[in-house]
Amino acid sequence: MTTVARLEARLRSLSSRERLLLLLCALAAVAFAVARFAVFPAVAEYRKAHASIPARRATLARYQAVRAGQSDVTEELAAMVEDLESAEEGLLPGTDPSAAGAALQGMLKPMVDRPDTRLTSVRTLPPVQKGEYAEVAVQMDMQTSTEGLASLLAGIPRQQKILRVKKLTVSSGIYGAALANRPDMLMVSLVVSGMTAAPEGTAAPAGGSE
Repeated sequence: MTTVARLEARLRSLSSRERLLLLLCALAAVAFAVARFAVFPAVAEYRKAHASIPARRATLARYQAVRAGQSDVTEELAAMVEDLESAEEGLLPGTDPSAAGAALQGMLKPMVDRPDTRLTSVRTLPPVQKGEYAEVAVQMDMQTSTEGLASLLAGIPRQQKILRVKKLTVSSGIYGAALANRPDMLMVSLVVSGMTAAPEGTAAPAGGSE
C-alpha cells in the first residue's frame, strides 16, 4: 500500500470531530504561512514608507525653498542687470577716454555760452581708471556773473548723461581795470566729471593727478 493510500485510509478512519480539528489546523498553518510571507513583509514595508514620510517632506520643503531662492536670485539678477543697463545709459559716449572727454566738452560749452560769461580756458584732465570704467573730467576757467554760475550749476544735473561737479573754486572779480565796471563778475574754476566704458589700460590708476 502506498503512502497516499495509507493517508487516505487514515483520514477515512477519523471521526467527524477529528477531521474538523485537522482541517482547522491546516487552515491555521496556511494562515500563518500567508501572514509570514505576505502580510508581515507588506506591513513592514508600509511602516518603513510611513516612517520615511517626514524625511521626504523635509527634503521636498528644502527643494521648494531652493527653487524659491533660485527664483528670487534670478529676479534680483534681472533687476541688477536692468539697473546696470539704465546706469550705463548715463555714460559718456566715445570709444576711448579722449573721445569721451571731447563729448563732455561738447556738452559743457553750450552751457557757458551766455552774454555774461567768458570762457578763458578749457581742458580735459587725465582719465582715472574706475574698475571697468574710466572717470573723465573737464576743467573750465571762466568769468561769469552770479546768475551765470547759478544757471551753470543748475544745468549740469539736468543733462541726460550722469555728470557731477568734482571741484568748484569761486573768487570775486572786482579787481583789475577790465572788471572795474562789473563788480558782480566772478572768477570761476570748475571741474565736471563723468564716466565712460573705456577699454582697459587707457586710463591712469585711481587717484591719479588731475
